[in-house]
Amino acid sequence: MNSDHTESDLMADRNSLAVVVKLLRPHQWVKNLLVFLAPILGQKIGNSEIALTGVWAFFSLSFVASAVYVLNDRMDLQSDRLHPTKCRRPFASGAVSPRLAPFIIIGMLAAGFGMAYFLVGDLSYCYALASYFAVTTLYTFWLKRIVMVDALVLGGLFTLRIVMGSVATGVVSSVWLLAFSMFVFTSIAFGKRFSELFKYQDVPADDKRLASLRRRGYRPSDILLVEMFGICTGVMAVMVMALYMNDEAAAQLYVYPQALWGVVLAVFYWVCNFWMMAHRGKVAEDAVKYIVLDRSSWISATIVVVCMLIAIWPFSG
Repeated sequence: MNSDHTESDLMADRNSLAVVVKLLRPHQWVKNLLVFLAPILGQKIGNSEIALTGVWAFFSLSFVASAVYVLNDRMDLQSDRLHPTKCRRPFASGAVSPRLAPFIIIGMLAAGFGMAYFLVGDLSYCYALASYFAVTTLYTFWLKRIVMVDALVLGGLFTLRIVMGSVATGVVSSVWLLAFSMFVFTSIAFGKRFSELFKYQDVPADDKRLASLRRRGYRPSDILLVEMFGICTGVMAVMVMALYMNDEAAAQLYVYPQALWGVVLAVFYWVCNFWMMAHRGKVAEDAVKYIVLDRSSWISATIVVVCMLIAIWPFSG
């Protein structure tokens, strides 16, 4: 009898730990891999010191990001309970007590900033990490409730991750990379909003499920405009990449920069396919998760990698 009770307690503890881990949203950490982008494109990732610093920067940023996710879920507790999918989040479903939020947040922040200070070892990176935390906290409390600004801030936060990688590793990000990042990730942010609007476009105006949309300043009738903004910013990202092809920076960095046209075409295909799927209602509200699991994303990424390798090593005598 006692052994059965002990076994059930152990199972409950494991489940509790799993729910807390889910609360931290580790699947979202994939976004923080952007800290490696500047060293990879600058062809410096082979330097072991730079690579290790990038790893510490990745984990420190991920811990701080998880603290913000917990804060966001705690602040959105009531609205999440009314949402058809967000109601399954740990706080909203009651799987984790909201009273634990301050302790989890403080613990993750301490781990993130401690790692930034002692392992990354660059005070400038600590300031950049603090800036990230400040902007994401502002987003949680205020900016996400301002129509259009929410998407621009999300795009900016993706770009900030690239800058943070540059600060941590000392590899400078080009203006071209930052411009491309701002446009393509703003397009994805609009895709996230579009997917939410798509779900509610036929819902009556007095439906309680529209509460989260109203708090963000959106209406179901905005769906076509949001789709247009998303497509335009995605195409602008492709244009930035095409213009980069004629810049001296590309000629200096790559042996055969003409191979990068394959990258341009792959990204153009991906943008078109992403918005085609969004238009059909196939893209989930968690756009990042959709992108990571989407087959066309992996195909496009493979083409990008192959073309960049050819640009660096053209395999010619």
